[in-house]
Amino acid sequence: MDYTQYKQLEFRRKFWKFFGATIYMTDPGGTQELGHVKMKAFRLKSDITLFRDASQQVPLLNIKARQIVSLNYVFDVTDPQTGQVLFGLQRKGLRSTFVRDHWLLLDANGNQFGEIIETSSELALLRRWLSVISDVVGLVFAFVPETYTIQTTAPGAQPQLIGSVIHRKNPFIVKMGLDTSQAQVNIDPRVAIASCVLLSIRDASKNG
Repeated sequence: MDYTQYKQLEFRRKFWKFFGATIYMTDPGGTQELGHVKMKAFRLKSDITLFRDASQQVPLLNIKARQIVSLNYVFDVTDPQTGQVLFGLQRKGLRSTFVRDHWLLLDANGNQFGEIIETSSELALLRRWLSVISDVVGLVFAFVPETYTIQTTAPGAQPQLIGSVIHRKNPFIVKMGLDTSQAQVNIDPRVAIASCVLLSIRDASKNG
C-alpha cells in the first residue's frame, strides 16, 4: 500500500488494557483503518507485525528484535513479502531510561542515517523520576502530552525533519499522531510508521 499520500496518521489503542491490546493505524479522524497490530501481551522484544486490517491476512511490515538480552537492542524492520531488511531501529537504553527517549535509525548495513528524539523537555525528566517516587504522581504525568522528532543525521550536515509525533492520553484512549507534512527530505514512509509502532508498543509495555 502506498502511504506517501498520508501526511498525517494516528496510532490508537485503549488506555486500560493490561493483557495485550490492539493498535489501530488510522487517518487523523480515526474514520479509516490503514493498519492493525494485535498482540496477546505487549512485549517490546516480541515479533511485531503490522497488518493491513483486522483480518490479519495482508502483512505490511515485520519488526523483530535481534538480541534476546541487550541494553541498546536493535529491531530489524523487514518487508514480509520479500524478507528483505529495510532498516533498523536501535533504542539507546541508558539515555532513554534516565533522560529522554532516544532511538537511532539504521540502514540495512547498520549505518546510522537518522534518529528519534523525545522533545518533551523537562517534562521528560519529571515523568521518569516522579513515576519512581509515586505511582499516583506517575499516573497524573501519564496524561501530559509527549512529543518526538524524527530526523536525518547525515555526517557534516544539518538534521532534516522526517516527521513529528505528539502522544496524547486520556483515561479511555491513547493517541499517537504522526505528521510528515513539514518533512524536509523524501524518505520511505515506512520509516516513520515503524517508528510510531515501536513507540506505541513501548508505551503500552509500561502498562502491560
